[in-house]
Amino acid sequence: MIVPPRFAVPTTNPIVAVFGSSITRRDEPAWAIADEVGARLAGAGFAVMNGGYQGSMEAVSEGARRAGGEVIGVTTALFNHRPANPHLTHREDTATLLERLDYLVHVASGFIVLEGSIGTLAELFLTWNLLAVEGRPAAPLLCLGTPWAEFVRDLARPGLVVPEMLQFVEVVATPAEAVERLRAAIAASIPGA
Repeated sequence: MIVPPRFAVPTTNPIVAVFGSSITRRDEPAWAIADEVGARLAGAGFAVMNGGYQGSMEAVSEGARRAGGEVIGVTTALFNHRPANPHLTHREDTATLLERLDYLVHVASGFIVLEGSIGTLAELFLTWNLLAVEGRPAAPLLCLGTPWAEFVRDLARPGLVVPEMLQFVEVVATPAEAVERLRAAIAASIPGA
């Protein structure tokens, strides 16, 4: 993948950005799913990238570090009153939220979207839009979990997302399916792989 020169990339491994809620708690099922995603990504040789703070971001980071993986946290001055999660191996601190989003969507080779709220939706839609208008290289964009199946189906109603735009997003059911789909798609995009 060709990354715009304005971004420093702290690893040679393919990077997967994982988007999700900042308020997920350790005792919730969503935490275990995020943790498993991180561990599976690291086990498959991916570096993990996320927003660098708490909730699902921390769970993904914890799983990836436990599996020996690299974790890139992309933080922003807007939220720096919050501590970064302790599992990051690299922190990229940005001046603005838009700069943070720009980094996340241009440095990753693939994306997994976990359950979340408006921040997660902003990440999903920005990534989806850039993929649809070729504003970044093609990449797998996977929404993980049952709520996304209904959500994406509802977006396909008349007056919302036109049907041909649905080709840029895929819903998967499990962390294992997400990582296998990413592995296959990213390997296929590498010449000679």
